[in-house]
Parts: sequence; structure tokens; C-alpha cells
Amino acid sequence: MGGRQVALVLLWSAAACLATSVLAEEPATSDALAFRCSPDPLEVTFAIVGRHYSGRVHCGNLFLATDIPDAPVVAYGSAEADRVYTLMMVDPDGNAQGSWPDPVQPGKNAPVRHWIVGNIPGDALADGYVERHGKTEVEGVDILEPYRYPHIPGVSDRYGLFVFEQPGRIAFEPLGDSIINFDYAGFIEKHRLGRPKASNFFVALYTSASPFSGKPFHGNDVKNTWHRDYGEGSLVP
Repeated sequence: MGGRQVALVLLWSAAACLATSVLAEEPATSDALAFRCSPDPLEVTFAIVGRHYSGRVHCGNLFLATDIPDAPVVAYGSAEADRVYTLMMVDPDGNAQGSWPDPVQPGKNAPVRHWIVGNIPGDALADGYVERHGKTEVEGVDILEPYRYPHIPGVSDRYGLFVFEQPGRIAFEPLGDSIINFDYAGFIEKHRLGRPKASNFFVALYTSASPFSGKPFHGNDVKNTWHRDYGEGSLVP
């Protein structure tokens, strides 16, 4: 089987598993995030390296981690022009020793913050917020954490993207240097962000070599052997 065929089988099988998995229920409190696709989903589109497949994020579809090095375009069509918004991207699995959608415990780094932008004008978000290499042309925006693409040492993690409507313009304080064990609930509560207005999520997969490269493909294990002992425990939240 050629590299391209392997890639297609990989993407199709993962999509089938994800389509049948149960998504997180609505959180009981406003500071708990549900990693799911909201009824009015956030529009997220990556420019895929090599353009081998669609870059549109849709309710848990799969991306190869190395194919999404640049920040996606994020749009929320229901954003109001006279309001400002916060965008957040979080990995709840934190390099878990396992692979979604298997039920495994989050890794010791979870949750991990990958992108936080505040004070995004509603009209800019409705049209599609664009950020390149940690910079944007949108005035008044505070990039608290520039986009950091998935750095996965093995298997796969989920990545949730959320948009919050701010109560008003916020004078954000700088975040700490460490991106791991991010207290997103504390961040939400501190800035009175409430529930997300919209959300979406995807799954990023590590591979030893891109299936599209023509190089020998060893699956998603850094030791060139397939993992056989994952799937125990409970995946939270």
C-alpha cells in the first residue's frame, strides 16, 4: 500500500471512530469547558501544508500535527460589531498516554494553552480573525498567547477552540511563561467571560513520517512500534 493510500485509510478510519464517539455533555458550570461543536459552531479553517485535505475544522475531525504550523482563520458570524471577544485554544489531553477516542487519562501537562487572544472587535471576528506569526493587523487586539501548533510526542490529542463575549474591553495582564496546567477556569472567572458563545474542536495526530512524504510510514509511535496497551481509564472532562 502506497503512502497516499495509507493516509486515506488513516483519515477515513479516524473519522469513522470520531463520528461514533460520544461528545462531552453541556458543562454544569460556566467555567467548565465542553470540548465539542456548539450548535452555532465556530468556523475554523487551517491552511494545510501540501493541501492534501481540507483545512476546515468540523466537530472532531483529524489533522496531522505537522500540517497545521500556522494559525487558522477563525470566524464567528454571529459576533456583534459593537462587542469585543476573547478567543481561546486549549488541549485538554496534555500528551495523554493514549489516543482519542480511546478513554484514557489526561497527561501530566493537561490542560495546555495554545492560543489566547483578547479584545477582538466583533466585526473583525465576524469577517474572520487572521493572525500570522504572532501578529495581526486588527487594531486593539491583545495577543496573550500567540498560536502554538500541536507539539505531540506520540499518538493524538484534542484541541478545543472557544469564543467568549467580553463584558467590555479588558486590560489583560500578561500570562505566565508556562503553558502547561493552564487554569482556564480561573482565567474565565477572573475576566467574567461566562459560557463560550461558540466552540469547535479537532484532533491532531503525531506520525513518524507524513503519509504524503513517500517515506516509510511507522504509524504514530516514536519507537516505530504500534502501541497495544492504551484505552484504560476515563477521559475527562
